Amino acid sequence: MENILQVKNLSVGFNIEDNFYYALNNINLSFEKGKIHAIAGESGCGKSVFINTILKLLPKNALIKQGRIIFKNEDLLELKNKEFNKLRGKTISLIPQDPFMSLNPLYTIENQLLEVTESKEKITSALEEVRIKNIDTVLKSYPHELSGGMKQRIIIAMSLISDSELILADEPTTALDVSVSNSILNLLLELKNKGKTIILITHDLSIVSNYCDTTTIMYLGDIVEKADTKTLFRKPLHPYTTALLKALPNEEGKRLENIKGQISPITETINGCKFHPRCNCAMDKCSKQKPELKDCYNDFVSCWLY
Repeated sequence: MENILQVKNLSVGFNIEDNFYYALNNINLSFEKGKIHAIAGESGCGKSVFINTILKLLPKNALIKQGRIIFKNEDLLELKNKEFNKLRGKTISLIPQDPFMSLNPLYTIENQLLEVTESKEKITSALEEVRIKNIDTVLKSYPHELSGGMKQRIIIAMSLISDSELILADEPTTALDVSVSNSILNLLLELKNKGKTIILITHDLSIVSNYCDTTTIMYLGDIVEKADTKTLFRKPLHPYTTALLKALPNEEGKRLENIKGQISPITETINGCKFHPRCNCAMDKCSKQKPELKDCYNDFVSCWLY
Protein backbone atom coordinates (compact mmCIF):
# COMPACT_ATOMS: atom_id res chain seq x y z
CA MET A 1 0.00 0.00 0.00
CA GLU A 2 1.54 3.31 -1.12
CA ASN A 3 0.26 6.54 0.38
CA ILE A 4 0.45 9.51 -1.99
CA LEU A 5 -0.64 11.99 0.70
CA GLN A 6 -0.33 12.03 4.47
CA VAL A 7 -1.80 14.67 6.76
CA LYS A 8 -0.27 14.76 10.22
CA ASN A 9 -1.57 16.62 13.29
CA LEU A 10 -3.12 19.37 11.16
CA SER A 11 -4.89 22.16 13.04
CA VAL A 12 -6.27 25.20 11.22
CA GLY A 13 -8.42 28.07 12.37
CA PHE A 14 -9.59 31.62 11.74
CA ASN A 15 -9.09 34.96 13.44
CA ILE A 16 -12.56 36.47 13.85
CA GLU A 17 -13.05 39.75 15.72
CA ASP A 18 -9.83 39.40 17.74
CA ASN A 19 -10.57 35.78 18.68
CA PHE A 20 -9.18 32.55 17.21
CA TYR A 21 -11.48 29.63 16.38
CA TYR A 22 -10.43 26.18 15.20
CA ALA A 23 -11.93 24.81 11.98
CA LEU A 24 -9.73 21.68 11.85
CA ASN A 25 -8.56 19.93 15.00
CA ASN A 26 -5.50 17.67 14.93
CA ILE A 27 -6.38 15.91 11.67
CA ASN A 28 -4.46 12.72 10.83
CA LEU A 29 -5.24 11.03 7.52
CA SER A 30 -3.45 8.91 4.92
CA PHE A 31 -4.58 8.60 1.31
CA GLU A 32 -3.66 5.50 -0.64
CA LYS A 33 -2.61 5.94 -4.23
CA GLY A 34 -5.13 4.99 -6.91
CA LYS A 35 -8.23 5.16 -4.68
CA ILE A 36 -11.24 7.44 -4.23
CA HIS A 37 -11.33 8.75 -0.66
CA ALA A 38 -14.47 10.44 0.66
CA ILE A 39 -14.56 13.13 3.31
CA ALA A 40 -18.19 13.53 4.35
CA GLY A 41 -20.34 15.46 6.77
CA GLU A 42 -22.81 18.33 6.93
CA SER A 43 -21.95 21.81 5.70
CA GLY A 44 -19.74 23.49 8.26
CA CYS A 45 -17.85 20.36 9.27
CA GLY A 46 -14.52 21.57 7.88
CA LYS A 47 -14.38 19.59 4.64
CA SER A 48 -13.68 22.51 2.30
CA VAL A 49 -11.23 24.07 4.76
CA PHE A 50 -9.30 20.81 4.60
CA ILE A 51 -9.14 20.92 0.78
CA ASN A 52 -8.18 24.59 0.71
CA THR A 53 -5.41 23.98 3.25
CA ILE A 54 -3.88 21.36 0.96
CA LEU A 55 -4.10 23.79 -1.97
CA LYS A 56 -2.87 26.77 0.09
CA LEU A 57 -6.00 28.72 -0.82
CA LEU A 58 -7.03 29.80 2.66
CA PRO A 59 -8.25 33.36 3.29
CA LYS A 60 -6.02 35.93 4.96
CA ASN A 61 -7.60 35.51 8.39
CA ALA A 62 -6.79 31.77 8.43
CA LEU A 63 -3.86 30.37 10.39
CA ILE A 64 -2.28 26.92 10.29
CA LYS A 65 -1.45 26.32 13.95
CA GLN A 66 0.38 23.04 13.45
CA GLY A 67 0.74 20.04 11.20
CA ARG A 68 2.34 18.61 8.09
CA ILE A 69 0.92 17.73 4.67
CA ILE A 70 3.26 15.22 3.05
CA PHE A 71 2.80 14.76 -0.69
CA LYS A 72 5.17 12.19 -2.16
CA ASN A 73 7.66 12.67 0.70
CA GLU A 74 7.58 16.48 0.50
CA ASP A 75 5.87 18.76 3.05
CA LEU A 76 3.59 21.07 1.07
CA LEU A 77 3.36 23.54 3.95
CA GLU A 78 7.11 24.16 3.82
CA LEU A 79 7.14 24.96 0.10
CA LYS A 80 7.41 28.57 -0.99
CA ASN A 81 4.60 29.88 -3.19
CA LYS A 82 6.73 29.73 -6.32
CA GLU A 83 7.57 26.07 -5.67
CA PHE A 84 3.99 25.19 -4.80
CA ASN A 85 2.63 26.86 -7.93
CA LYS A 86 4.54 24.26 -9.94
CA LEU A 87 2.34 21.60 -8.31
CA ARG A 88 -1.04 23.33 -8.02
CA GLY A 89 -3.13 22.83 -11.14
CA LYS A 90 -0.60 20.38 -12.52
CA THR A 91 0.46 17.54 -10.22
CA ILE A 92 -2.36 18.45 -7.80
CA SER A 93 -5.61 19.75 -9.31
CA LEU A 94 -9.03 20.87 -8.11
CA ILE A 95 -12.50 20.11 -9.41
CA PRO A 96 -14.61 22.83 -7.74
CA GLN A 97 -18.29 23.00 -6.80
CA ASP A 98 -18.93 25.71 -9.36
CA PRO A 99 -16.82 25.21 -12.51
CA PHE A 100 -17.87 28.62 -13.86
CA MET A 101 -15.78 30.25 -11.11
CA SER A 102 -12.68 28.42 -12.40
CA LEU A 103 -13.12 29.38 -16.04
CA ASN A 104 -12.37 32.88 -17.30
CA PRO A 105 -15.57 34.28 -18.87
CA LEU A 106 -13.53 36.51 -21.21
CA TYR A 107 -11.69 33.71 -23.00
CA THR A 108 -12.80 30.78 -25.13
CA ILE A 109 -12.40 27.25 -23.85
CA GLU A 110 -9.63 26.67 -26.40
CA ASN A 111 -7.61 29.65 -25.16
CA GLN A 112 -7.89 28.42 -21.59
CA LEU A 113 -6.87 24.87 -22.44
CA LEU A 114 -3.90 26.19 -24.43
CA GLU A 115 -2.66 27.74 -21.18
CA VAL A 116 -2.35 24.20 -19.80
CA THR A 117 -0.72 22.74 -22.92
CA GLU A 118 0.15 23.98 -26.37
CA SER A 119 -0.52 20.54 -27.82
CA LYS A 120 -3.85 20.50 -29.64
CA GLU A 121 -3.58 16.72 -29.84
CA LYS A 122 -3.51 16.49 -26.02
CA ILE A 123 -6.48 18.84 -25.79
CA THR A 124 -8.52 16.83 -28.28
CA SER A 125 -7.61 13.56 -26.59
CA ALA A 126 -8.58 14.87 -23.14
CA LEU A 127 -11.92 16.20 -24.36
CA GLU A 128 -12.66 12.87 -26.00
CA GLU A 129 -11.86 11.08 -22.73
CA VAL A 130 -14.43 13.18 -20.85
CA ARG A 131 -17.03 12.31 -23.49
CA ILE A 132 -17.32 15.73 -25.11
CA LYS A 133 -18.80 15.71 -28.60
CA ASN A 134 -18.65 18.52 -31.16
CA ILE A 135 -15.17 19.36 -29.89
CA ASP A 136 -14.56 22.15 -32.41
CA THR A 137 -17.74 23.94 -31.35
CA VAL A 138 -16.94 23.56 -27.65
CA LEU A 139 -13.40 24.91 -28.11
CA LYS A 140 -14.73 28.07 -29.77
CA SER A 141 -17.32 28.58 -27.01
CA TYR A 142 -17.15 30.88 -24.00
CA PRO A 143 -17.96 29.41 -20.55
CA HIS A 144 -21.40 31.08 -20.37
CA GLU A 145 -22.39 29.24 -23.56
CA LEU A 146 -21.90 25.82 -21.96
CA SER A 147 -23.99 23.89 -19.43
CA GLY A 148 -22.78 23.24 -15.89
CA GLY A 149 -22.05 19.61 -16.69
CA MET A 150 -20.07 20.57 -19.78
CA LYS A 151 -17.99 23.09 -17.82
CA GLN A 152 -17.26 20.45 -15.18
CA ARG A 153 -16.04 18.10 -17.93
CA ILE A 154 -13.73 20.88 -19.16
CA ILE A 155 -12.23 21.15 -15.65
CA ILE A 156 -11.69 17.37 -15.53
CA ALA A 157 -10.11 17.53 -18.99
CA MET A 158 -7.64 20.09 -17.63
CA SER A 159 -6.63 17.55 -14.95
CA LEU A 160 -6.08 14.96 -17.67
CA ILE A 161 -4.00 17.33 -19.78
CA SER A 162 -1.76 18.24 -16.85
CA ASP A 163 -1.61 14.55 -15.85
CA SER A 164 -2.44 15.34 -12.22
CA GLU A 165 -1.66 12.55 -9.76
CA LEU A 166 -3.90 13.90 -7.00
CA ILE A 167 -7.35 15.32 -7.78
CA LEU A 168 -9.32 17.19 -5.12
CA ALA A 169 -13.03 17.17 -5.94
CA ASP A 170 -14.95 19.64 -3.76
CA GLU A 171 -18.62 18.59 -4.08
CA PRO A 172 -18.25 18.56 -7.89
CA THR A 173 -21.88 17.56 -8.56
CA THR A 174 -23.67 20.00 -6.21
CA ALA A 175 -24.91 22.30 -8.98
CA LEU A 176 -25.76 19.52 -11.46
CA ASP A 177 -28.90 17.47 -12.05
CA VAL A 178 -28.91 13.75 -11.27
CA SER A 179 -28.15 12.36 -14.73
CA VAL A 180 -25.26 14.79 -15.30
CA SER A 181 -23.98 14.12 -11.77
CA ASN A 182 -23.79 10.41 -12.46
CA SER A 183 -21.81 10.96 -15.64
CA ILE A 184 -19.31 13.19 -13.81
CA LEU A 185 -18.93 10.62 -11.02
CA ASN A 186 -18.38 7.87 -13.57
CA LEU A 187 -15.61 10.00 -15.08
CA LEU A 188 -13.97 10.17 -11.65
CA LEU A 189 -14.22 6.40 -11.43
CA GLU A 190 -12.45 6.10 -14.79
CA LEU A 191 -9.69 8.41 -13.53
CA LYS A 192 -9.26 6.17 -10.50
CA ASN A 193 -8.96 3.12 -12.76
CA LYS A 194 -6.12 4.94 -14.54
CA GLY A 195 -4.21 5.23 -11.28
CA LYS A 196 -5.30 8.71 -10.18
CA THR A 197 -5.93 9.43 -6.51
CA ILE A 198 -9.12 11.37 -5.75
CA ILE A 199 -10.25 13.03 -2.54
CA LEU A 200 -13.98 13.61 -2.85
CA ILE A 201 -15.63 16.15 -0.56
CA THR A 202 -19.35 15.51 -0.23
CA HIS A 203 -22.36 15.63 2.08
CA ASP A 204 -24.15 12.95 0.02
CA LEU A 205 -23.52 9.49 1.48
CA SER A 206 -25.35 7.81 -1.42
CA ILE A 207 -22.47 9.00 -3.65
CA VAL A 208 -19.95 7.73 -1.11
CA SER A 209 -21.46 4.23 -1.01
CA ASN A 210 -21.31 3.81 -4.79
CA TYR A 211 -17.99 5.41 -5.70
CA CYS A 212 -15.57 5.64 -2.77
CA ASP A 213 -13.06 3.17 -1.34
CA THR A 214 -12.55 4.80 2.05
CA THR A 215 -14.66 7.26 4.03
CA THR A 216 -13.84 9.82 6.69
CA ILE A 217 -16.72 11.41 8.61
CA MET A 218 -16.06 14.88 10.03
CA TYR A 219 -17.99 16.94 12.52
CA LEU A 220 -17.05 20.54 13.42
CA GLY A 221 -13.43 20.06 12.44
CA ASP A 222 -12.97 16.69 14.12
CA ILE A 223 -12.67 13.24 12.57
CA VAL A 224 -15.35 11.17 14.30
CA GLU A 225 -15.02 8.01 12.20
CA LYS A 226 -12.93 6.63 9.34
CA ALA A 227 -12.94 3.22 7.69
CA ASP A 228 -13.15 1.50 4.35
CA THR A 229 -16.52 2.37 2.87
CA LYS A 230 -18.04 -1.11 2.95
CA THR A 231 -17.21 -1.50 6.64
CA LEU A 232 -18.58 1.92 7.53
CA PHE A 233 -21.88 1.37 5.72
CA ARG A 234 -22.30 -2.18 7.00
CA LYS A 235 -21.71 -1.31 10.64
CA PRO A 236 -21.34 2.41 11.45
CA LEU A 237 -20.01 3.03 14.94
CA HIS A 238 -20.31 6.74 15.68
CA PRO A 239 -23.84 8.03 16.42
CA TYR A 240 -23.28 10.87 13.93
CA THR A 241 -22.47 8.42 11.14
CA THR A 242 -25.52 6.35 12.06
CA ALA A 243 -27.71 9.45 12.01
CA LEU A 244 -26.42 10.48 8.57
CA LEU A 245 -27.18 7.02 7.19
CA LYS A 246 -30.68 7.00 8.68
CA ALA A 247 -31.36 10.24 6.83
CA LEU A 248 -30.73 8.50 3.49
CA PRO A 249 -33.64 7.24 1.34
CA ASN A 250 -33.82 3.43 1.39
CA GLU A 251 -35.35 0.67 -0.66
CA GLU A 252 -37.45 -0.53 2.28
CA GLY A 253 -39.41 2.71 2.30
CA LYS A 254 -38.67 3.44 5.95
CA ARG A 255 -39.38 6.93 7.21
CA LEU A 256 -36.32 9.18 7.08
CA GLU A 257 -34.97 10.35 10.42
CA ASN A 258 -33.75 13.90 10.90
CA ILE A 259 -30.75 14.72 13.07
CA LYS A 260 -32.07 16.85 15.90
CA GLY A 261 -30.81 20.41 16.18
CA GLN A 262 -28.30 21.91 13.80
CA ILE A 263 -24.55 22.18 13.45
CA SER A 264 -23.06 24.94 15.61
CA PRO A 265 -20.91 27.78 14.26
CA ILE A 266 -17.17 27.50 14.96
CA THR A 267 -17.49 30.55 17.23
CA GLU A 268 -19.50 28.49 19.73
CA THR A 269 -17.51 26.63 22.40
CA ILE A 270 -18.61 23.02 22.96
CA ASN A 271 -16.89 21.03 25.68
CA GLY A 272 -16.27 17.31 25.32
CA CYS A 273 -17.55 15.59 22.17
CA LYS A 274 -18.84 18.31 19.86
CA PHE A 275 -21.73 16.13 18.68
CA HIS A 276 -23.10 15.47 22.16
CA PRO A 277 -25.78 18.27 22.09
CA ARG A 278 -27.43 16.49 19.15
CA CYS A 279 -26.65 12.88 20.10
CA ASN A 280 -29.31 10.40 21.22
CA CYS A 281 -26.62 8.30 22.94
CA ALA A 282 -24.99 11.12 24.91
CA MET A 283 -23.80 10.34 28.43
CA ASP A 284 -22.66 12.66 31.19
CA LYS A 285 -19.04 12.04 30.26
CA CYS A 286 -19.62 13.21 26.66
CA SER A 287 -20.08 16.85 27.69
CA LYS A 288 -16.97 16.89 29.87
CA GLN A 289 -14.18 15.08 28.03
CA LYS A 290 -13.39 14.71 24.35
CA PRO A 291 -12.88 11.07 23.23
CA GLU A 292 -9.78 10.12 21.23
CA LEU A 293 -9.91 8.53 17.79
CA LYS A 294 -9.25 4.84 18.42
CA ASP A 295 -9.00 1.64 16.40
CA CYS A 296 -12.17 -0.40 16.90
CA TYR A 297 -13.53 -3.35 14.88
CA ASN A 298 -11.50 -2.52 11.71
CA ASP A 299 -12.73 1.05 12.07
CA PHE A 300 -11.47 4.23 13.74
CA VAL A 301 -13.98 6.01 15.90
CA SER A 302 -14.02 8.88 18.41
CA CYS A 303 -16.83 8.05 20.83
CA TRP A 304 -17.20 7.11 24.50
CA LEU A 305 -19.50 4.23 23.53
CA TYR A 306 -16.36 2.33 22.52
